[in-house]
Amino acid sequence: MGSFSIGWREAILGILGLAFLLPAAPVHAYQDQEAERGSEVFARRCSTCHGDRGQGLTDEWRATWPPTHQNCWKANCHGAQPYPENGFTLPRVVPPLIGPGTLQRFATAADLYAYIRARMPFHAPGSLPEEDYRAITAFLLQRHGIPADGQPFDPETARGVPLHPVASREEKASGEVFVFIQRGLPWWIAGGIGVAGLLWGMIRLRRRK
Repeated sequence: MGSFSIGWREAILGILGLAFLLPAAPVHAYQDQEAERGSEVFARRCSTCHGDRGQGLTDEWRATWPPTHQNCWKANCHGAQPYPENGFTLPRVVPPLIGPGTLQRFATAADLYAYIRARMPFHAPGSLPEEDYRAITAFLLQRHGIPADGQPFDPETARGVPLHPVASREEKASGEVFVFIQRGLPWWIAGGIGVAGLLWGMIRLRRRK
């Protein structure tokens, strides 16, 4: 029985063919109406601490409040104990959520959702309805330039929604370029490239026998 070896060109062509032909996992971002609902929930439940524009608990934002409420960290408010029953101590820094450089700790929409769902509101984590958590996430995705795709936000498929362009480039550089191309090309073009790659690899392999 004869032996043969597969060259690196044939291997690459075969992998490309399979990558184009295999279906990409579905990725759902959010619906416009979810982001609209999220905007309302954010204004009602998040903006006091994170700012009316997502700018964080800045001095400028607190200056718009009544004078007696502007110092969040005084005693009997949200500073050192004692504070009222069911009160809580507020961190000195409440980060912005919207704007350049924000949300860098989260790589994907799923990471962002999981954190909000588990940790927010600060004084009562996990106390909001599930629909509110999904809506807030959709709102933040919208404000970070990720377009709606008409599909309801799904924490599982949101794993494939990168939150930052830099993260997206890194993923493509680390091997997800095939998935990127699959989603960017019409199926008939991707399929044609895949078939051509497989056929060329087979022809090259037969010539080497």
